[in-house]
Amino acid sequence: MAEDIYFSKRKADSDKQKQAASYTEKIDSDSLKRKPGELSFGDIVTENGKINSGVAKTPREQKKDIKKAKKKKKKLRILKGILGAVLAAVIALTLFVTAGSSYVLSDYKSLDLEDNEYTDEASLLHSSSVYNILLMGIDTLDTSDSSRSDAMILMSLDIKNREIKLSSFLRDSYVNIPGYGNMKLNAACVYGGPQLVCDTIEANFGIRIDDYAKVGYDMFIKIIDAVGGVTIPEIDETEAKALKREGFDTEPGKDIHLDGKNALLYCRIRKGQDDFYRTGRQREVISLVLKKLPLSNPVTLLNTAKEIAGTIECSVEKSQFPSLLMKALMCITGDIKQMTVPADGTWYNDTKNYQAVLVVDFEENKEKLNEFLYK
Repeated sequence: MAEDIYFSKRKADSDKQKQAASYTEKIDSDSLKRKPGELSFGDIVTENGKINSGVAKTPREQKKDIKKAKKKKKKLRILKGILGAVLAAVIALTLFVTAGSSYVLSDYKSLDLEDNEYTDEASLLHSSSVYNILLMGIDTLDTSDSSRSDAMILMSLDIKNREIKLSSFLRDSYVNIPGYGNMKLNAACVYGGPQLVCDTIEANFGIRIDDYAKVGYDMFIKIIDAVGGVTIPEIDETEAKALKREGFDTEPGKDIHLDGKNALLYCRIRKGQDDFYRTGRQREVISLVLKKLPLSNPVTLLNTAKEIAGTIECSVEKSQFPSLLMKALMCITGDIKQMTVPADGTWYNDTKNYQAVLVVDFEENKEKLNEFLYK
């Protein structure tokens, strides 16, 4: 009898050991099969989370977990602080742009840019992430004069890539001016003002123009003086001689500072170099001005902008200026890229109607503009 009790007890103990082993195997098997973070058979769940495999962590391990949790919370607090600061900066910038625009544009009146009646608007190259405004420099102090456009530069704000792109359309390009026939591009302004210039560029080069701004010499000088002038990286011998003839005595060299008046002379140099060099200098000065804008005195800029806004001819609607300025701020810290239209290898010199002109391959230039602006 005693022997039966002994063996029965040993059998019971053996069964308990098997059950314990089975329980452990079950936990190990589950832990191999389960997905990360998934609760499984045998897991112990506490207020702080899950402890795997049914085994409580040591005090040292628990301290490490607490330390990790504190670090995670600290990182979250820092991230929230940064996001809050960025949001506050955006709100402040928006308010500044809105208030600044209201002050600057108090005397501003926009002009209309009508749809192009000479070409299908839908066929023109365009993108929702690129804004094109044609800057026209007039060879006179008064923008109201019917003068030939001395400079035609398409400034494109590429929001997607956060870049500014400057495309010079050469004035001697032999184009078809709608309603007037074939002649130099700069004559379009005489016959139909900025509207016809935009229509002509769209019709010949297949690029959509969203707005235009017509700027006279006086405005150009004021803008450059407002940013404290520009420093030209290098002026060569031909340019130095041309500037001397115009009254600015300088020697060829590097890092030569120009105020508004002398920067205008620099942009208008014609003798000794062709129009490709001249338009290159124009884009160079505009690029330097754009780069200096964020660093310039905001009060001076606002006062100068207000003075110019009362006399400038521009098609941008007053309500569009705040959003347009925000787009410009997004792009102005990025790259400023340049091209000339017609591009290299897409034109040749000729004489038409007793005038020296550039005969242009329009299809090739459409492709190059598309590549430059939208790719």
